[in-house]
Amino acid sequence: MRIAIMCMKLGAAAIGGLLLAMPSPAAPADEPAPRAFVTRHRGVFNGVELAYTATVGEFVQRDAEGKAIARLFATSYLREGVEDRDSRPVLFLWNGGPGAASLWLHVGAFGPRRAELPQDPDAGIAPPYRLVPNGHSLLDVADLVFVDPVGTGFSRLEDESKLKDIYTPTGDAKSVAELIRAWVRAHGRERSPRFALGESYGTIRAVLVADELKQDLPLDGIYLFGQGINLVETTQRAGNIVGYATNLPALAAIAWYHGRAHPHYRDVSRLIEEAWSFGMKDYLSALAKGDALTARERRRIARRLEEMTGLGAQYYLDNGLVITKQRFRGEILKDRGQVVGFYDGRYTAPAAAAGEPMPDPSMKIREPFVALAREQFAGALAVTLGDEYRPGDPAASQFDWGVPAHPFSDYDYAGTLSRLMQSQSCLRLAIGTGIYDTTTTVGPARYLVARSALPRERVVLFQYEGGHMAYSNEAALAAMARDVRAWLGGPSCPRP
Repeated sequence: MRIAIMCMKLGAAAIGGLLLAMPSPAAPADEPAPRAFVTRHRGVFNGVELAYTATVGEFVQRDAEGKAIARLFATSYLREGVEDRDSRPVLFLWNGGPGAASLWLHVGAFGPRRAELPQDPDAGIAPPYRLVPNGHSLLDVADLVFVDPVGTGFSRLEDESKLKDIYTPTGDAKSVAELIRAWVRAHGRERSPRFALGESYGTIRAVLVADELKQDLPLDGIYLFGQGINLVETTQRAGNIVGYATNLPALAAIAWYHGRAHPHYRDVSRLIEEAWSFGMKDYLSALAKGDALTARERRRIARRLEEMTGLGAQYYLDNGLVITKQRFRGEILKDRGQVVGFYDGRYTAPAAAAGEPMPDPSMKIREPFVALAREQFAGALAVTLGDEYRPGDPAASQFDWGVPAHPFSDYDYAGTLSRLMQSQSCLRLAIGTGIYDTTTTVGPARYLVARSALPRERVVLFQYEGGHMAYSNEAALAAMARDVRAWLGGPSCPRP
């Protein structure tokens, strides 16, 4: 599909002074107005030709005395010529980290232009990189706001003494929630359906932001992509046998992709279903029995694991019937001297020398994504801030989780999400996962829904043929766009 995009730069005063400048209390009189870079474009999205306005706008977060704490930027795409804004959804999107800019979702998935990548994971990726019109963007059905949290993109911490206040899960969520409040009120969108789409750590942020907004600007829906709400089932802590069972479908899918699963598994979807069923029944039961498992039962389980994951039964017999996801990356193609990707198991690379860290070949897409995001801001979006666009926050290592143990293992984000959905009778939830991802895998997503007090009638699960950033596979992006479009068009919460 060819999409023609026309761009005309507008004066910042056209929208900028109102865009995200809703500080409370009032800004000091001598402080410059928040900056905004506004351009107009045309494009075709999902077969619909339309005009839209793009704004890269600044929001100033303040303390109780009116002093600037941080300056955040969001990139908004608003369809022009909409007569009834109250019924048009607004979708707020961000990535994870914490400490990652929204460039992945912006130029990878749903922005009006996207990174063009080779669709063969074995192909090389070299400059010149290309941004191409993105017919999969959701602009035909929703206005889009890509949020860069403090320290990412052009967003910066203004008062270093406040770092410890913002660099926590709740502080980060409060900061993003304030930006959403400011954006909604500045644009008069209080009555519009409002949705959040977070990826990776951004799924945790999405839940906490929704919790922050529940009293004054409740969301209509949350989409968790590569969800990390219950990473206790994903991290495979020592002694956590559930983590081995829930992650089995991901290992099986990667084995299938590389031709290592048993030949009778012609369809990866069937294999995922069987791996999930076997993992949560026979396999989990066998792991729970431990030393009480008979030799005959042990051999039967090992043979089934060999069929699904491609590793020999003897490996499982020698290793207590388990393998970690990280170890699997180095074992599945060991006979070829290769490892598979951490974020996307379709990608391969030569194994590292002894004592060297295992490479992640799937991250070869990072360089083109970063380069093209910077090109988008400097070019089509006409941003002239002087600051470098940061794909990641250099201060992210100072994020304070508030507990000595690893945060992904110990926070009850699933409980927060369940309570939030129970308190809002119309809040809808969608969860999407790449089947070749070894970080946030398909099994824990299913386990989250099965084991949490979530209202099942308002929850949908999707899986895509890709990795953590499944949208790098255009077929997966097309499927994801169809799913999100349909989900956005579902019932919205009534407005008072």
